[in-house]
Amino acid sequence: MKRKRKIVILAHCILNVNSKVEGLATYSGALKSLVTDYINKDYGIIQLPCPETTFCGLQRWGMSRNQYDHPNYRRHCREILIPVVDQIRLYKKSGYAIEEIVCVNGSPSCGLDFSFEGFTGGLVNSEAANPDVVRKVQKNGVFIDELAKLLKEQGLKVIYKAIDEKKQLNKFSLNINGRRHTWCC
Repeated sequence: MKRKRKIVILAHCILNVNSKVEGLATYSGALKSLVTDYINKDYGIIQLPCPETTFCGLQRWGMSRNQYDHPNYRRHCREILIPVVDQIRLYKKSGYAIEEIVCVNGSPSCGLDFSFEGFTGGLVNSEAANPDVVRKVQKNGVFIDELAKLLKEQGLKVIYKAIDEKKQLNKFSLNINGRRHTWCC
């Protein structure tokens, strides 16, 4: 069978929600509606590593973007992204199309259009850790920031797409006369 030569790159938690902070999962395993769309388009899928899991483990607290925006975390992101960027370069050099990199809006690491900042540290039950102090900011997540820098350094251009997991869960599609129609919310 002939290869389609189209690839999509997905944030880790889209294929594996188990990497998220305990209590933040909004689906049971993989974001089926999104993943199925790519599979039905015959795209190959590359899963990005989860920087939060590889840096802090599975039993971590939820953190905001400003808490992850630290030189050690940025360095970690770059280190785990180097093999991914090498793979992107190899695919592009061999004539494959990287259709898009799919990010998760709101994530402190993988957000694209927005993320959240505000926690300033301290005890979990303190005023500084109060979720009411968290604010939405129009910034990429730290991991996506580092990915964009690495790709630019290599002269690789890609398209970024952001999903809102809650809206994605309420999405459904129907095949009518061979054409896919998608509704959301």
